[in-house]
Amino acid sequence: MLRKASTQHLLIIIAIFIVLTFLRLLWLNYFLPSTHQPSAKDGVVNINNLTTSEEEVISLDGGWIYYPGQFVNAENKGGNKESHSNTYNIQNIPALKKERTTQPYGTYQLRILLPNTSDNDRYAIRIPAISTASNLYINGKLVGKSGKVADNAEDHEGQAAPYTVYFTNTQSEINLILHVSNFDTPTSPIINKRILFGTALAMTHHQLIVGLSLSTIVVMLIIFSLFSILVYLFIYRKSIVLLFTFGFLLPLADELITFDRSLLDWLHMNYVWSYKLSSIIFLAASFFFVQFMRVLLVKYHNTKTFQWIFACYILNAILTIVLPMPWLIPRKNIFFVLYLVSFLYVVVLALREYLENQKRSSAFIALTAIGTTNGIIWGFIKSVYVFDIPVYPFDYLFIMLGFSSYWFKRFHENSQQIQNLVTKLQHEDALKDEFLTSNAEKLWSPMNRMITLGQSIYDNPQNKLVTEDEKNLKHLIDIGRSMSFTLNNIQDFTRLKEGDLHLHTQSVNLQGAVYGVFDILRFIANGKQIHMVSLVPPNFPNVLADENRLIQILFNILHNALKYTGEGSIEIIAREKQHMAIIHIRDTGQGMDNFVQSLLYSPYEQGQEYDEGIGIGLLISKKLIELHGGTLNIQSIPNKGSNIYFTLPLADESTQNKEYATFNAQAKTQLSTTNEQELSMVSGKHFRILMIDDDPMNLATMKSIFSISEYEITTVTSSEKALALIQQEAWDLVIVDAMLPYISGYAVIQKIRKQYSLLELPILLLTIRKHPEDVYTGFAYGANDYVTKPINALELKVRSRALIDLKYSIQQRLHLESAWLQSQIQPHFLFNTLNTIASLSTIDTDRMIDLMHHFGEYLHASFDVRNLQRVVPLQHELDLVRSYLYIKQQRFGELIQIEWDIDETIQIDIPPISLQTLVENAIRHGILKKEEGGTVCIRIKDFTTYVSISVIDDGVGISPTLLEELQEDYKGTSSGIGIRNTNLRLKRIYGQQLQIQSTINQGTNVTFHIPKD
Repeated sequence: MLRKASTQHLLIIIAIFIVLTFLRLLWLNYFLPSTHQPSAKDGVVNINNLTTSEEEVISLDGGWIYYPGQFVNAENKGGNKESHSNTYNIQNIPALKKERTTQPYGTYQLRILLPNTSDNDRYAIRIPAISTASNLYINGKLVGKSGKVADNAEDHEGQAAPYTVYFTNTQSEINLILHVSNFDTPTSPIINKRILFGTALAMTHHQLIVGLSLSTIVVMLIIFSLFSILVYLFIYRKSIVLLFTFGFLLPLADELITFDRSLLDWLHMNYVWSYKLSSIIFLAASFFFVQFMRVLLVKYHNTKTFQWIFACYILNAILTIVLPMPWLIPRKNIFFVLYLVSFLYVVVLALREYLENQKRSSAFIALTAIGTTNGIIWGFIKSVYVFDIPVYPFDYLFIMLGFSSYWFKRFHENSQQIQNLVTKLQHEDALKDEFLTSNAEKLWSPMNRMITLGQSIYDNPQNKLVTEDEKNLKHLIDIGRSMSFTLNNIQDFTRLKEGDLHLHTQSVNLQGAVYGVFDILRFIANGKQIHMVSLVPPNFPNVLADENRLIQILFNILHNALKYTGEGSIEIIAREKQHMAIIHIRDTGQGMDNFVQSLLYSPYEQGQEYDEGIGIGLLISKKLIELHGGTLNIQSIPNKGSNIYFTLPLADESTQNKEYATFNAQAKTQLSTTNEQELSMVSGKHFRILMIDDDPMNLATMKSIFSISEYEITTVTSSEKALALIQQEAWDLVIVDAMLPYISGYAVIQKIRKQYSLLELPILLLTIRKHPEDVYTGFAYGANDYVTKPINALELKVRSRALIDLKYSIQQRLHLESAWLQSQIQPHFLFNTLNTIASLSTIDTDRMIDLMHHFGEYLHASFDVRNLQRVVPLQHELDLVRSYLYIKQQRFGELIQIEWDIDETIQIDIPPISLQTLVENAIRHGILKKEEGGTVCIRIKDFTTYVSISVIDDGVGISPTLLEELQEDYKGTSSGIGIRNTNLRLKRIYGQQLQIQSTINQGTNVTFHIPKD
């Protein structure tokens, strides 16, 4: 089968070659003179009886009279050989190879006998390129020339350019005299090309055909040069393409110079250097063709023989430049051999590759090779048989046809291959996305469990970790959170690619989103010394965006800036332009060079080696911004920082939140079917709720959920005002939005937790996202629970009521704890006091009666119902302390010394059993631990804004370990219950705690401040 296929392709090659040869013969037949044209004999050509068409030119071939070494007098009108006394001979035009002349100059003469009946007196004559100068005289008149004819080398100027002369003749014959001279080359000034003669109409027609042929070649070569430039600019930026661009212009220059050497006159070169330049151009054109064919070859592209061929071409070019003119003519034979060998070599390789591969693309290379071979063969025929063939465009046409077909075929094959690869890659990409999404979802549960377990270990105060292990555990948790961010980005990127991500735009406060993201990122800052600041103007209008996606955009960009900024600042600036918000995020980090910036929008590309991310954060942000109708841009300088800015549309004043409008209607529907009494654990209560949100419509909607008969709702849009209200009044629940301007919801929670514990004042967080990083941030700052937006009315009501009921239960527990605390103190105290009374009954009855009186006052104060209140008057607490101290002094006598340092006219309330607890602790665990006893000083001082209450003793002091446990509210032991209880109530009521200073064997100072209203 292979042999049969090769035979078939070989027959195709032969058929193409025959077609090309047939076209060449047709072209040659059109331009060669007809057989019935007259021939010149002895310097005379008779066209008197010529029957050819007037549109046919005549070749003045035959024997011309030639006067070697003479310039015959052009004024001689005789026109016959007898009229000249000078010697002459008969010279053929075109000259035969064996014909030579020893003289460098001479005169050609021919008489043309015209028809007697001719009424057309307009003629033309075409003189070919004669080596190397010529003057044409018609009937004694100079009508055309090329170069400067002279009988000496000094006056001679060679040019060898063809020219056409149109003239009018009214006589019966035309006398042609052609002076020629050649002092430039060692060859004789013979004429080896045809001289054409005919009517002006015939010559014009002939010149038109030749011009069109030449123009066809010029246009083809220019088109391919432009094509190569376009390929280089837009498709394939390789130097070889530019070689083609320059290479196609070389054959163009060679054809133009061959047609008319006078084109080089504008360079103002003499004949020698113009000859050398034209030779180099022809040499370069040949070299280009060999290189051109080598590039097309696939199998034999790197054959070593090409290196030798290229070396020979370079050597020929050097020789052409340095050799003198007498040596250049023999060099032409050497170049012809090189030209023939190199061309035939690439042609053979092209045909061989075609026969071996038998591909359609190789067939077009073969077509190019055949066209070239045909041109080489006819060039050889021209050199052997001296005749002139006019410009022939079909060789170029077939070469370019083969070249174009080859590249188009290769382009088609590559396109098909690329399309197949694209289809395969799309399938693989879909499998990759499916794999990533599937594994991201599968990794969620173990990742969350890992983070939760690590955080519980980190937060457990009973775990005594060394500092290094604690830092490593915190770093492990941060790595887990970073991985959770990565899983989120993978899922969102897949949804963006599939077009499955939809926006729910609304009017969003930009400042709130910025401050909320700031607080989220503080948990992953890893202790970096970075100052994050928002410079967004207070009156900056809201943006029209999906709040969830806006947070994601800010988070991705800020997280990226935080990751590549070691220290310094990150600033957010916003401005308005053409109803768009332009948000700048500037950092002082390491910046990015152009290469790293080029990778930012490529998925799964990292700008640095060993980057922990996967390279899709900024790409996702860019896609989300574009979905909002904005753009993302980056300006960055290495080691100086980056400026990432993006645009978002501004919200119109009439823009309404459709989600909350729908939510309001759903709330009424859901609440109408809910029994308020079923939701309440305790009836008859009126609970106070503080709602904080920067959106008044959202506040109004949430407020409508709660019954006014059971709840007292206060709404505020400012974080500062909310914090002031929390300081001034008591609340049962705080509902706060995570994204608030200036002081975010996370920061509000953090400030509240400094004063109230999770159980004393529950906080419900409203968040637009339920991603782990958002939820974790809320819980880490101190939120009790969260509800995601858009809010479900029933869910908000149930979660709020659950937190309120929990707080109510805790309050009951705290009251019971106070009673329990008293019960813990009283059994021992009662037992010891009764023993003292019994002892005094036999020793000192007066003291017994006085002790019983104070004991009764103590019991009355201890069981007073006011002790279950939040605060009691200072005097009530002092009465209890005085009774207690009197009883203690009666028991221990001189071991207990009491000092009172109290400013007068102090009217203030303090938590019940707070001072008494501190005094009891100072006596029991302080001075009575010493054999000699000690002194307890009760100091109450009035200051401008607060009252300072201190209990100072000179007892044994508190060990550093126990003191640290007391200050950190450590519950690992049962010691210090009274102090912890007091400390807890002070934090809850006044937002501050006990200040304890103690030195072993020197004493303890416990102080707290009661702020004035």
